[in-house]
Amino acid sequence: MNAKRSVIVHYHTFKNSGTSFDKLLTANYKDDHLCFDGPFPYTMFNQQELLKVIRRNPTKTAFSSHSIRLPVPTDLDVNAVAAVFIRHPILRIRSVYGFEMRSEGIKAKLQATVKSKFFTKKKSPQKPAGTTNNQPSFDEWITYLRGHTASNLNAGLLSNSQTHMFCGVYGSVGIAKSFFAGGPKAVRLSDLDQAKRNLLAVPLLARTEAFERDVKRFPEILSKYGIEFNYHDLPAANVSSPEAGRPIDARLQHAQEELSEDNWRWLMDANAQDLELYDFSNELLT
Repeated sequence: MNAKRSVIVHYHTFKNSGTSFDKLLTANYKDDHLCFDGPFPYTMFNQQELLKVIRRNPTKTAFSSHSIRLPVPTDLDVNAVAAVFIRHPILRIRSVYGFEMRSEGIKAKLQATVKSKFFTKKKSPQKPAGTTNNQPSFDEWITYLRGHTASNLNAGLLSNSQTHMFCGVYGSVGIAKSFFAGGPKAVRLSDLDQAKRNLLAVPLLARTEAFERDVKRFPEILSKYGIEFNYHDLPAANVSSPEAGRPIDARLQHAQEELSEDNWRWLMDANAQDLELYDFSNELLT
């Protein structure tokens, strides 16, 4: 009987070290590493569509995509070895802010609304070093997204986004429910238990904050699937925060100092599931 073909499937999560890991996969497999995404940001490939991509690329060893969701597909001929990176939710949100401030289009749109009702100046913390008067601060950005209810950005980006991304079921994204929708207190709750079950089935689970330590485990794990993988000490890619090299506690304290008391308290409450999922991952990897 023929043995299953084993391939790495990287579930690329925005601002979770995905670009750095993709560089490692390319360093290992060159043209046998395939990155693919759909034509639109909201495009999703279900498990059967992912298997089609894998089957139609029989020479490839690794696949990376923003457009796929857990759980991994099951198949008699293909063994998809999942790689997933999780990140402290507050640090991830702070990194998304830094990324958007590097985008002139997004920054210009926010600058145009600085004086609008979406920005509060009550007890606003002093702008951090490196933030110009023309650039919204982290606190202003959070306040804007919390108040910009037309697109419900607060519940989508700022509340338990990793739990939602990782809680998929076979053939569909995971379930979610919004509370206090349409206002600055909006939060999103997803299926945390399903997210935990999905992560338990991920052989290549890693944390952004412990990238080197966790990824150095991968060669031994992948050898059990007949895949050779070598860790290369490459520069981190797509880093959007000057705080990236500091300890987690120091970075969280810095983020808290950038925010008003109300925004910090809401952000912690709105990410209670993500914080629990992050602690769960820490326990698995400690």
